[in-house]
Amino acid sequence: MIKKVLLLTFAVLLMGWFGNLEAGEVDSKRIERLERRLETLEQREKSRYRKGEKEILTYYNNGFKMRTPDNQFKFQVGGRIMHDWGFFNESETFESTFGQQENGARFRRVRFFMAGILYNTVKFKWDIDVDGGSNGVTFKDMYIGIAHIPILGNFQVGHFKRPASLDSVTSSKYLTFIERSLTNTFFKTRNTGFAFFNHAMDKKLTWSVFINKETSERPPDFRVDGDWNVTSRVTGVPYISEDGKSWTHLGVSWSYEKATDNQVTFNGARDTEITSSFLTTGVIGARKFNIVGLEGAINLDQFSLQGEYVITDVKRDENTNGQLDAFYIQGSWYLTGENRRYSKRKGVIARFKPNQNFSWNKKWSEGRGTGALQLAVRYAELDLNDQSAGIAGGEQNSLTLGINWELNPVSRIMYNYVHANFTSGTETDSGILDSNIIRFQIDW
Repeated sequence: MIKKVLLLTFAVLLMGWFGNLEAGEVDSKRIERLERRLETLEQREKSRYRKGEKEILTYYNNGFKMRTPDNQFKFQVGGRIMHDWGFFNESETFESTFGQQENGARFRRVRFFMAGILYNTVKFKWDIDVDGGSNGVTFKDMYIGIAHIPILGNFQVGHFKRPASLDSVTSSKYLTFIERSLTNTFFKTRNTGFAFFNHAMDKKLTWSVFINKETSERPPDFRVDGDWNVTSRVTGVPYISEDGKSWTHLGVSWSYEKATDNQVTFNGARDTEITSSFLTTGVIGARKFNIVGLEGAINLDQFSLQGEYVITDVKRDENTNGQLDAFYIQGSWYLTGENRRYSKRKGVIARFKPNQNFSWNKKWSEGRGTGALQLAVRYAELDLNDQSAGIAGGEQNSLTLGINWELNPVSRIMYNYVHANFTSGTETDSGILDSNIIRFQIDW
């Protein structure tokens, strides 16, 4: 800004000088004084910062951000609030098997974070959740990384997401539905370890490998004598239009995990965190398990389709293997003409962006924005039963209808109606639960 002022000042002075030249009043001493004055101002500008200090530019771009003019240092601080309300209606058989569900409300996420890059090389992020639930304060992303490594691309160590499943790695801020699908049953989203990841072919191909040890989110540490687990993911974009409104995504992920203390439990993913989990395998003896996931998505302007299939092979002993699986398929349509946005660099769904932000400040006749309206539908199934392996966790199929009102790129109101059919692990009891869920969401 100061440099611009200096240049403008000098331009004004030159204009005055040219005016004098036309009038034949050339004053060489005056020009010399102006040049010396300009040199003095430039020296003052250079000396504003001590050695090692950097000018910081602050700005807002869907969040509060800071950077140096040379982009060697970048910082961002922010957070998110997601507040849910749930209203339930269960069948008599569901109530007798799983219990009556109470209407309620809760803060699904209340998170604060800071992230940045130092010397255009070292990255960091800390992200904590203080939603007030039973887990108290939990670590989400908490890592240090190194960027621009030849061939390998990026190295990251700490506590962060495992690279598996499009639905799982996409930020909760940009999900089409209030909760992730039933395929998320098999993925513990975050863990402590280290990862390498990169992209190629003009970001149309991404790969990542994550090596970790089993840990909780509070505190995020692991046993020194624990076993190492490996998760990897590869994604590709066969087609993407120049304007980014039409694209195709394909991906595959694989995870190999040793069972902690030769035991493992799979709890069914929930349609809302207001209720408990209804399906569980309970603690089953197992030595290790492999998880394979297939994912695909296609977007054609305002229309989108997405689906995944996940199969988990549980090795209980030398002669007994159990197989559990889940899948979903979903579609969405923007009534107001927007499109689902895609990040090639990460292979995930990106931030939504209404064509016009909603505002009360204008009259309808003056072009008041409506925000973006999105309709969505999803069908999902989960099977936690394998009688041949002695696993009886139950089955579920769910139909979800959703409508999202995106007021602007950082806030939205979501509504989901979920019709879910449950069968117990013994396959003798079943029931239906209808859920009406509303979410109020903002991030900064």
